[in-house]
Amino acid sequence: MRKRFMFSMPVFALAAVGAGCTSPAEQGTKPRVTTESPKPAPAAKPKPATFTAANNPTALAGRGEPSLEDRERPAAWVYIDGKAGKFNERDGQRLTQWTVEGTVGSTPTFRVEGYEPLLGTPQDFKCVLQAIESPDGSDVVYGITANEGTFSPGRDYPLLNPGDNFVIRNSLSGDIVREIAPLAPGTYALVGGLENKSTGKRALTVTYFTVGEGK
Repeated sequence: MRKRFMFSMPVFALAAVGAGCTSPAEQGTKPRVTTESPKPAPAAKPKPATFTAANNPTALAGRGEPSLEDRERPAAWVYIDGKAGKFNERDGQRLTQWTVEGTVGSTPTFRVEGYEPLLGTPQDFKCVLQAIESPDGSDVVYGITANEGTFSPGRDYPLLNPGDNFVIRNSLSGDIVREIAPLAPGTYALVGGLENKSTGKRALTVTYFTVGEGK
């Protein structure tokens, strides 16, 4: 069984494992069109949740209004497989992590929501996915970085293969990979930062979740 680790907010620096970059557009022969077809409407961008000072996961947990400086009052929250987390205490101390109760699948989705009054409209996100406890002793540490200005809060992304606008790096080998293998049963941490680069505002978030057997 793996040891449990307690994350502190400086671990966000580990998320800067690779700079996002946009792939150049592929060049090719333009097809000849004889008749004009109506262009499909662009897919609507997901709308981030609307939170108020009293109605947000941090305040509802009794921790007060979200803060960008106080790690016990996060201003961003990560949902795993659509499930919200819960803030807990241990030995009278408030824990930083938002813990998703129950279990999720081995190929979960993640969705990041931010507190708009502090963050405005953030479009950048970096995180580290790390195994905390697994029966088979699996070592999993990956950095996941969205290309600059491409991230959409409020959207569900596949965690293990979020798409072309992301760079995934195996932090143990240093290799950039296309996707991450399905997660073995066990407990994982997602430590990340949601950032509005136009204002320099950034909210840090720590989420624990557990992948179940046979999921």
